[in-house]
Amino acid sequence: MHSQEAGGGLPPLKWDIGLFEQVVRGYQFLPEWDARYPSQGKTAADAPTGYITLFADFFSEGDFRLPTTHFLANILQYYGFHISQMSPIGMVRVRHFEFVCRSQGEEPTIEKFRVFYQLQGNMGFFSFALRNAKKILISPPKSFHDWKMKFFYICVEVIPMAMQFRAMGPIAKEHMAISRGTTWYENLMVLPNLVFGEQVLVAAGMSDRWPEDIESVFVLLFDGQARLYQSAFPTFAGVIGTRPLRDGEEFWLEQIRPNFMFTWIEAFAAPPLAAEGARIPKPRPCRAITFASKEIVYLSGEELVASSEHELNPSPNLFAGVLRYLGVDPDEKKTRRVSKKKTATAGGATVKKIVVENHKALGVQVALVRKALIPVRPQLLKRPGMIQILKS
Repeated sequence: MHSQEAGGGLPPLKWDIGLFEQVVRGYQFLPEWDARYPSQGKTAADAPTGYITLFADFFSEGDFRLPTTHFLANILQYYGFHISQMSPIGMVRVRHFEFVCRSQGEEPTIEKFRVFYQLQGNMGFFSFALRNAKKILISPPKSFHDWKMKFFYICVEVIPMAMQFRAMGPIAKEHMAISRGTTWYENLMVLPNLVFGEQVLVAAGMSDRWPEDIESVFVLLFDGQARLYQSAFPTFAGVIGTRPLRDGEEFWLEQIRPNFMFTWIEAFAAPPLAAEGARIPKPRPCRAITFASKEIVYLSGEELVASSEHELNPSPNLFAGVLRYLGVDPDEKKTRRVSKKKTATAGGATVKKIVVENHKALGVQVALVRKALIPVRPQLLKRPGMIQILKS
């Protein structure tokens, strides 16, 4: 990646290696992808031969996942720029559009995307501006703090396509007819931007983090099965749960597999001989998602209440960067005791308040037990999976 092609003058690396390690493990990078933490003083334009640059905000703010989907690859190919040249807001708009379509039963295509968006460039990076169509994305992120400094290098084969760097210059305005009156256009719901949990992305076919032989699929539940797009609304009181496979239905991973671009494992057999930066020794895989109710989210009007078996690495050295980002002294955290005495009852169940915060730098959910309590409607106890969450 050459600096003149990426805009030049990029700021040097400035983010904690512990946060990088959390990205690698939290998003379940495979060891053969060889994700590397760059050396001090390196910039996003300095990826060595055989590697590409990816930004942490792609994952934490834009719901980007590896392996990537064919739709994102089609975007890069059609507009002719490298993924390292995409800004985080560009990633947000692409992945949001893909979710809008998939969550409503529509296949995302370049032609549909172009109805809503026009390519734009700024300081060496590309994004998309809204065209004169209905505003399909509401409440997009206003800014991405220091995103150009939070990057890493990863083996180029993770995205198995020929990407090219696009020179900055005038971008011709596309003249696309607005598809008003067509069924697909009128049916697409306008959705707010939201960083989703892994279950929602799996249910939308935008993440493959789901075991091959599990005889169930993630669904959104609210007095029966709800439409997945409703999970984008913070005020929607729904639960991410599972349903069993129907008779003759394929395993869910087989159903969504065509959405992704997988790299043949042989492509990683002879990795580059030299690379800049540090590599995590023997990266261990994250715990696989197992059967129903391992992470169930109740979406209330004000907060998220969740129960999760996903575990962050307990090593103080690894997690120290996360705690510092949250404004917590790691050493003080070791001696702090969490009070569990304050509880309340709702419908006969004892509940504790657990607030799930989306960690902006990591894209992982950090559960913090607070002293305050929340009211829980008794009817929630009748919903699948809620008993495990609400009972102490």
